[in-house]
Amino acid sequence: GIEVNNTILNKRMTWGVGAFYGDTDDDGDSDFNNNTRADIAFRLTGLPFYDDDGRRLLHLGLGYLFQARSEGGDRLRYRTRPESHLTDVRLVDTGRIAAKNANLLNPEIAFVWGPFSLQGEYFWNKVDSTEANDPTFQGAYFFGSWFITGENRPYSTKGGTFGRVKPKRNFLDDGGFGAWELGLRWSWIDLNDENIQGGEENNFTVGLNWYLNPNYRLMFNYVYADVKDRGPFEDPDGNLFRTEDGDANIFQMRFQVDF
Repeated sequence: GIEVNNTILNKRMTWGVGAFYGDTDDDGDSDFNNNTRADIAFRLTGLPFYDDDGRRLLHLGLGYLFQARSEGGDRLRYRTRPESHLTDVRLVDTGRIAAKNANLLNPEIAFVWGPFSLQGEYFWNKVDSTEANDPTFQGAYFFGSWFITGENRPYSTKGGTFGRVKPKRNFLDDGGFGAWELGLRWSWIDLNDENIQGGEENNFTVGLNWYLNPNYRLMFNYVYADVKDRGPFEDPDGNLFRTEDGDANIFQMRFQVDF
């Protein structure tokens, strides 16, 4: 693939566009000879408000993805984990859909006011599929965070993204306690439309992050996942079975070293 990006208006806006080609068959093996898979992606971001070196800002963005496929042999699949990458179980799953193409729109917004921040995105995905009667899938998330120790989420005007948190006082550095962040998150995905019954899921997360210094952090999360309206479900071994509506409770902790 190839991608180009840059900033405009004195780094108050960013843009990026990319084209990617590849193929993955049903077994997950890479193969460039069977079916064509071409993706075109675009993203535009802007800063209507930016003050105090990013401690106060409003970020707006819009992304677009076009996925070209061959309906005669190629397939698309949409599924997701329940806000935890410690499991390979996907509680919602469309299965493999024969499709000509798919168009995905992705508006985004973020607001930072000192130690407080809010962020959200919405996903709208239209699949051109005769087999599935052209379904539309949707998803969104929204979260808020508060740095108890007064830091803020650092923002990169070069990429229109948030970066590495730097504590005001590193842990054990002149008596420092690092940075402590409390977060709340809600996410939703609906993979039910037309001939597809992949399920609908709502996740609620409470998290506490401890940044000992810019390279080390501890994360504690509790996730409640509520799932409904699922059709036949495929487990990690590829076995199909029918399930009822249900929920999951996830407690997880991670220690991360990042350089």
